[in-house]
Amino acid sequence: MSVVKTPGATIHFRDDQIIHIHYDDMFLTYDDSVRIFKFTREHAPWEVAPLYLTGGSFSNQDAESKKFNGSDVVMKHCSAVAFLSQTLGHQMLANFFIKIIRPSSPTQFFSQEQEAIEWLKQFPVVPK
Repeated sequence: MSVVKTPGATIHFRDDQIIHIHYDDMFLTYDDSVRIFKFTREHAPWEVAPLYLTGGSFSNQDAESKKFNGSDVVMKHCSAVAFLSQTLGHQMLANFFIKIIRPSSPTQFFSQEQEAIEWLKQFPVVPK
């Protein structure tokens, strides 16, 4: 596993070919999301991979950030997206993302990490 840190997130390029982004406890702006996306793309060993998203106790983002993260620019690199939603705030964010943004890749939220990882393992990975 390779782990890199950027302001706002820690990104794990897992041995099982899943990208895990753990967002810091912060309110993400559009600029934060673009920066994290670009950083992830620069370091990712895969062109397309499943994406596992987690956050601290307070992780949220503005409307433009949500829209960007669900855009085709981002989603074309995600074969699937799993949110770990252990708090009501995370569940609300994941639910909003799925129902309002309607990402083009399969997207679900989970309350257990192992369930999320097992679900993501069924999706393809495309090397760079």
